Amino acid sequence: MRRSDSATVTVRPGVSLGSGTGARIATAALSGVALGLAFPKFDLSLLAWVAFIPLLLVVDGESIGRVFGYAWLQGWACYLVSMYWVTYTLNHFAGVNWILACVPMMLLAAVMALYAGLALGAAEFVARRITVPLFVTLPIAWVAAEWLRSFFPVGFPWNQLGYAAWRDLGLIQFAEITGVYGVSALIMFFNAVVFTVLFTRHSRRIQTWSLSALTVLMVAALGFGTVRMKMLERESPAGRLRVAMVQGDIPQSIKWDPAFLDQSFNVYMSQTEAAVKSKVDLVIWPEAAAAFFFQPDNSYPPRFIGDMAYRDRLLEMARQTHVPVLLGAPALGVSDGRLGIYNRAYMVSDTGRIAGYYDKIQLVPFGEYVPFRPILGFFVEKIVHGFGDLIPGTAQTLFDVKGARLGVLICYESVFPDLTRRAVDKGADVLVNITNDAWYGKSSAPYQLLAMAAMRSVETKVPMVRVANTGISAVIEPDGRITAPTPLFKRGTEIEDVKWRPRRTVYTAVGDLFAEACFMLTVAGLIVGAIRPAAVAPGRPSSLLSRNGRS
Repeated sequence: MRRSDSATVTVRPGVSLGSGTGARIATAALSGVALGLAFPKFDLSLLAWVAFIPLLLVVDGESIGRVFGYAWLQGWACYLVSMYWVTYTLNHFAGVNWILACVPMMLLAAVMALYAGLALGAAEFVARRITVPLFVTLPIAWVAAEWLRSFFPVGFPWNQLGYAAWRDLGLIQFAEITGVYGVSALIMFFNAVVFTVLFTRHSRRIQTWSLSALTVLMVAALGFGTVRMKMLERESPAGRLRVAMVQGDIPQSIKWDPAFLDQSFNVYMSQTEAAVKSKVDLVIWPEAAAAFFFQPDNSYPPRFIGDMAYRDRLLEMARQTHVPVLLGAPALGVSDGRLGIYNRAYMVSDTGRIAGYYDKIQLVPFGEYVPFRPILGFFVEKIVHGFGDLIPGTAQTLFDVKGARLGVLICYESVFPDLTRRAVDKGADVLVNITNDAWYGKSSAPYQLLAMAAMRSVETKVPMVRVANTGISAVIEPDGRITAPTPLFKRGTEIEDVKWRPRRTVYTAVGDLFAEACFMLTVAGLIVGAIRPAAVAPGRPSSLLSRNGRS
């Protein structure tokens, strides 16, 4: 029998966690560090499959409050390891001292860790109150928390657990049914089952059933992935598009400096003129490559009339070369009666006309807008020079190029599964992700963004062309394979053929149904658990442990 005080904790005879609260804190923190190392650019993905086992040893039999606290600590450590790039960005581009720049990073990690605490706390609460094994409740509650984090309170679904497996292509193909949330659930189920089998007093029958279920799921996922990838290889493409991905490599320190505007613009113009000689169907520039106001017509305020000359040069080049250009640029607009700015993607046709544009819908909190401005606005100093609060777009736009319909995601939008899904459901044959990752230097952030973007193609089975100012630019195949990746901070143009297939996935059709079901099950479990008398007295072992009829 395990004890719940500060003495040595033994979950199973011969398995000792350690002595005192300090050992528990250290174990929970190390569990978080291990999980953080599972994500890019460390990419020690196997750690994700076992990182939660030490945490489960720590929280077993503890009060729900302590469960929440230890799980929060684990999440905090994880995000400190995997999101250290926040400090780099603040120091290099907002001029914040290194020490002071650590404070916002730690606060952001602390907020994101709340979801880890809520997930494990809810899972333990339901498991104890209605006597359901934790290996059942934990994957469900974890997915529920990840789904909630995608929109509440501001929407920051960064480094969800399933992304740790982004390189395991044969395993993750079933995300086309469940989204990335299903991969998160499988990884968490693996952790919980291994913990159950190795470290608990569950009956042999339950241990056998849990291990059998895990084996079946793993074999099914791998089998499905193998078959699916072979099917994609055999399918004839519906069409192909030859694209030129222009990586301008304009340093963020000079990007918005008017003194360097002409130099920066000429980089993209010269790269484009060289690319069209290779008979490409489309040239793509990254997010905000045009570092001037690019208006859809000649309506320019007098103070920005000089920007129109750059716009006209680009339109004339497209007309002369007969090659369309998709580019990112800021644009002036009016919202609620006041002048504002859009983060916009333009399609310039091969006749030198503006064929359409798309305004970024999912803005970056604290970068492109300040959440809860009446409360936080006074204290927040925004990072993005020259932008202020941007105006969000309201609708997705598809662009027609050589028989393909293109759906555009601007930078951070590639992190949102449902936003991508809606573009594909609307008819997108090819996804285009334009971004400016210069903010992050050579930290882990560009690699993490690439991994998350790759999962969007797996979910929808639609290829993606990712074009970044400083890298990583690449073509992502429908099965998540990365082709033609460019190095960071190297100027150049990559020309690739992109093939698409007329296939739509279950996830494209039903969206986040799996995650929403997990959320509803978690809420229902909490309600039932709240009105049902506790099955385990405070301080006693959790319902995960079978006491073979004895207390």
